[in-house]
Formats: sequence, C-alpha cells, structure tokens
Amino acid sequence: MAENLPLNKPEYKIDLTYLRDVSSGSNEFMIEMIELFLQQTPAYFEQLNQLIIDENWSKAAEIAHKIKPTLAFMGADAAKDRMAEIENYARNLTNTDTIATLFKSLNEFSEELFVKLSEVKKELEAS
Repeated sequence: MAENLPLNKPEYKIDLTYLRDVSSGSNEFMIEMIELFLQQTPAYFEQLNQLIIDENWSKAAEIAHKIKPTLAFMGADAAKDRMAEIENYARNLTNTDTIATLFKSLNEFSEELFVKLSEVKKELEAS
C-alpha cells in the first residue's frame, strides 16, 4: 500500500547490473538501450501525468504497465514497484486519491534518472 512506502527520493536507486548482464558487456548495446529509454520514457511519463490529471484510470493503468518493464530494465526497481502500485490502483479503481501524489514522487525521480542515464551513456561512449 502507498501508506507503507515513503515518498522521499532516497528509496529510488538505479543498478545497471541487469543491463550489463543482458548486453554481455557490450557498451554499444547498453548505449542503444539507454538511448531508447531516454527517447521513449519521458513521453510516457508526460502522457501518464495527463491521464492522472484527467482521471482516465484505465488508460493510466495501460501506460503505467508499459513503463514498468523499462524501469526494471534500467535497474530502477523501487521505481518499478511504485509504477506497479500506480497501475494496480488505476486498474482496480482503488486509492485513486493517492495516485497523483505517488506519481509526483516517481516523476521527480524520473527526471534524476534521465540525467543519470545520460551521464552513463556519455561515459560509455567515451570508453
């Protein structure tokens, strides 16, 4: 439940171990996956934000469902879990009054995530 998860940012971390494992150490593959994430995910976050504002819960659940695996792929497990929570609340029409607050916390983290992944991408390109 949302009440059990703190809304502060420290719970959100990224761990690129999974991405490194799937890429078999290929910097090129990691760069491609990070680029794809950085190109697509911000638009999904914007779309989800608007759907939450509009209280379009069925579409919000669909978009949250699309975002979830990308967060997992980038090693943002706590963010993935929070997105799953948003998806479940929206899909089941439960705790809908908490979705905007949950998303706000997640959205703030996503901005940091995009910056961090851009930095990682630059480092990979330089090596």
